[in-house]
Amino acid sequence: MAATCYDGKVANVVGADDPFYANAWHLKNTGPTQVVSALANNGLAGIDARVETVHKGGVGCTGLGVTIAIVDSALEIGHEDLRDNALANQSFNFANNLNDPSPAAKQAKLDHGTGVGGVAVARGWNGKGSRGTAPFASVVGYPTVGVTPLASTPAAAMTYLSFGARALAGVQAVVALFGTRADGVGIFNYSAGADYAAPPVVNDDESQELAAKYGTTNLRAGRGALYFQATGNEYTSMKGMLPDGTSLDVNCLEVLTADAALLGGTIANPNGISCGNPNQEPGNKPYFYQVAAIHNTGKAASYSNAGAANWITGFGGEFGVEEVAIITTDDSSCASGQNNAENRDTLFARIGAAISSLIADLFGSATSKDPACNYTGQMNGTSAATPSVSGVAALMLEANPLLTWRDVGYILAKTARKVDDGIAAGASLPTFTATGAAAGWNLDLPWVTNKAGFNFQNRYGFGLIDADAAVKLAAAFTTPAGRRAAELATTDGSAATTAKLNGAGVNTATASFGGSTAVSGAMRVDLTVTNNSGARINPGLLQFEITNTKTNTKSILLPAFTSWYAGGKTNEVPNLGVQKFRFHTNAFYGEALDGSFEVKVIDLSNKSGAAGKALDFRPVLTSFSL
Repeated sequence: MAATCYDGKVANVVGADDPFYANAWHLKNTGPTQVVSALANNGLAGIDARVETVHKGGVGCTGLGVTIAIVDSALEIGHEDLRDNALANQSFNFANNLNDPSPAAKQAKLDHGTGVGGVAVARGWNGKGSRGTAPFASVVGYPTVGVTPLASTPAAAMTYLSFGARALAGVQAVVALFGTRADGVGIFNYSAGADYAAPPVVNDDESQELAAKYGTTNLRAGRGALYFQATGNEYTSMKGMLPDGTSLDVNCLEVLTADAALLGGTIANPNGISCGNPNQEPGNKPYFYQVAAIHNTGKAASYSNAGAANWITGFGGEFGVEEVAIITTDDSSCASGQNNAENRDTLFARIGAAISSLIADLFGSATSKDPACNYTGQMNGTSAATPSVSGVAALMLEANPLLTWRDVGYILAKTARKVDDGIAAGASLPTFTATGAAAGWNLDLPWVTNKAGFNFQNRYGFGLIDADAAVKLAAAFTTPAGRRAAELATTDGSAATTAKLNGAGVNTATASFGGSTAVSGAMRVDLTVTNNSGARINPGLLQFEITNTKTNTKSILLPAFTSWYAGGKTNEVPNLGVQKFRFHTNAFYGEALDGSFEVKVIDLSNKSGAAGKALDFRPVLTSFSL
């Protein structure tokens, strides 16, 4: 193909280096001797985005010509490190239907969208702040998180438009206001989501999913826009919604510890079970790629949700005081944002003189690097990991604008780095063993290499993003073998059979794709389960698994004892009750579909499995394109 930015053929205007770049471990991690914005640094050299060889000092791939939309809270487009990348009059504020998505003048803490935007597109080589993973990409802001739209822009229309679906029915009244802004967006970054403490309603008309389906079909001249979503920060605890709309605070480890005598068995390594899980939010996937977060130690961030729907891992760090988080743009001035004077006094009272080691959290005249308090080192979460990946995707699209959204997902999966080799293996594996049972049930799986050669693990998806490998493959990309245009659905689905095994009711059914030799992309599993156990069942005591019987690749779609266990105490599935579940898994990516798939619903309450006491269902599987 013709010369691209990867060959250093495209030069940008490069000036002074960015003062906090040397401290930005997620861009270049040099190990425990690196000066970072934290009291301690246990970093592992090389756990970073590998962008240096791509950026090439600003004359390589930097995201030039690619637009990223920050669909979030407000975005301060006038910030000194964002304004040169912000497209004039192309943002949209749904709270007032104007072009400026900026936050109020004074914020008590960092405005979320402003911090997210800096991780992706903070301007490079301008002598200010740190640097985005795509430091010359363009940016727009579409605030939706926490925003109440005007009556002229109803909430459904706000959602459709924010993700680029202006042609969908029901939004025409506000298209004139929003115009064609989203048509030029290549990447939508959504560092938000919904949390559920019990099974939610499965809705085929979910507005964000419909919008993204439209965008992946129509935007970028039919090549499809990219959608990246944070997988969630609820690994240990969450405030989750219940079916009646109320919320429930759940700390899974505390709940399971308190209920130990009621579980009918023992859980080994319960801290290895993710309280929240991306499969608890049935919408958006597979059109939104789910992004998990890693710490600078090479281990998953303590809060980052595990789940079979995860795609890729980006950089989130921890909480930015004791351990490192991410350096990014803060709300401008010492009167606003994370670095306001009140927060400084609170932090100083807590850690005293040690505040001097927080290099990105010095305030006012105390530092020559940030005298106006425009930056923070306390951005974290899968919210930070997601824009780190969005920025890398912008580098890929600059290197090869002909890539489809599926191509980008494939390249990210193909080039991801396997990290944390020992996770969910050996003595660390979480298991449930019923009282008196000969064996236990695994509640997680270690890294699996499927028959197509893709590594996969629920905490990391395909692994840690690698900008150098991804951009290199993007620049010379050819369509992978086995690609198809349309999704495939199973042609049959057996009724479930039931049995008792190891103190659990095991309900098993199979489905096939009619001998198709096509290969799988992401896979959707739909189950309509009728409870014929004769008793009420807490859905959090059900575990959902699927296995490719030809390759023996297995995926735990949702383990038991997640937040659904706590929420399920008052939201049980009654006898003869029906509950619909929808899950996604990426574990079979690239594998042929010519075998059958075995789906298990394992009832760890032990109420089903005997003769006539079943959980009845017929699985419907949908395989999306590679």
